[in-house]
Amino acid sequence: MDDKISRADIALNLISDNCNNRHETSIGCTLPPDAKLTADGWEHRFIADERMARDAIDTYTALGYEVRLEPVNTTSLREECSGCKSLFAQFTAIYTRKKT
Repeated sequence: MDDKISRADIALNLISDNCNNRHETSIGCTLPPDAKLTADGWEHRFIADERMARDAIDTYTALGYEVRLEPVNTTSLREECSGCKSLFAQFTAIYTRKKT
């Protein structure tokens, strides 16, 4: 694994810093998991770029999990966070659940 900080890490840190500093009442960039998926037994793991998503699929599948990739849900972000919304569109939310 590369020890360098990835572009995705830098982007997510910038988003978090900008959102949390600009809006005292915003949720920042802590985006809630999809309620329907969690009700169906899926656990939200993290938000990933394309490379990290591929790694997550391989790792969680090997550990006996089903893996589901979903677009990042940005509907709860404030209107002022349009830059964050467009950047989050490049990422995927990773959900897993134990195979039955």
